[in-house]
Amino acid sequence: MGISLFDLNFDVLTSREQRPQDFLDCIVDLREYDVPYHVRFAIDNDVRCGQWYDVSVSSTGVMLERRTDLLQRAEVRVCAFDIETTKLPLKFPDAEYDSIMMISYMLDGQGYLIINRECVGEDIEDLEYTPKPEFEGCFKVTNVTNEVELLRQWFAHMQEVKPGIYVTYNGDFFDWPFVERRAAHHGFKMSDELGFQCNKIQGECRAKFACHLDCYAWVKRDSYLPQGSHGLKYVTKAKLGYQPLEVNPEDMVRFAKEKPQMMASYSVSDAVATYFLYMTYVHPFIFSLATIIPMAPDEVLRKGSGTLCEMLLMVQAYKANVICPNKHQSDSEKFYKNHLLESETYIGGHVECLESGVFRSDLPTSFKLDPAAYEASHFHLSYCLLFY
Repeated sequence: MGISLFDLNFDVLTSREQRPQDFLDCIVDLREYDVPYHVRFAIDNDVRCGQWYDVSVSSTGVMLERRTDLLQRAEVRVCAFDIETTKLPLKFPDAEYDSIMMISYMLDGQGYLIINRECVGEDIEDLEYTPKPEFEGCFKVTNVTNEVELLRQWFAHMQEVKPGIYVTYNGDFFDWPFVERRAAHHGFKMSDELGFQCNKIQGECRAKFACHLDCYAWVKRDSYLPQGSHGLKYVTKAKLGYQPLEVNPEDMVRFAKEKPQMMASYSVSDAVATYFLYMTYVHPFIFSLATIIPMAPDEVLRKGSGTLCEMLLMVQAYKANVICPNKHQSDSEKFYKNHLLESETYIGGHVECLESGVFRSDLPTSFKLDPAAYEASHFHLSYCLLFY
């Protein structure tokens, strides 16, 4: 295991004339003290979440032996879900007083829809939503009397099937917190029912024994779609190649009463889009990265590209027996011309992949260099400097 590196002033310790009262005064420097424990463990023991291992337990502890013959990803049970809620006119849904009308989810390709009859005008029968032949969605529908029964039905099904991966689209911000608040309103505790708990400070919903992979995080970092085009409808058209169903948010509550069949189709369309977006793009990408990056899939998805590059550098530094420097800490107070700055604005940089995918050194990659282009650039630069 890696440990913090520290240097002690031994001259002070051995001096007969001066004996320190606090050993912290003798520490010259600390290194790698801010590395998360699980990252340090994964680096030191060469363990990665996306790889296979033989696990054995003995009196000396737990032994992990990597299986180099197994390269195929594990068949983890995946549940992609989406909720539809009530709302007041011209207001965003508020879990304090709004309720869940429908919850639709796809579990390993099989669709399910739970209907809250307090909000929906009539019973809904089993339905199918298949926008393209390769994106098949057959849904079994359960009609329940109220929101309490809707939550109880979904919790019970999740406890029975035990998905290893929960998938949402912007679920960190909306779906999970809304479900958590409505469950608490009816006397449930979501962390007891499903193990998931929302962290308002980090803006994430996580569990210890299952992953929550929010496709919206992948879209923001890895989809290369322009800013302002990150909504599920636009992403569905751009990445999955079909026109999804759309309903004006101001009409949803009314349509649930007047056109319940249409609203049911709309609800399951979001679940289908989320599931196949994840299975087509997010799942292979994230779990391929998890075979080389010493972090959990949740973090591989949510961390910035710069942090992922930093993790890869830390792995190589450990192999080379190099201690990583500490992260730069900005000064708490900054001055400009002897005046204290109350605030400071700047344009920061970010790391961005040139191509999406995982690249390896043992796969040949060709680079073409054109000497004429360098000559032209050099001439143009010299010309500009001459006249400047």
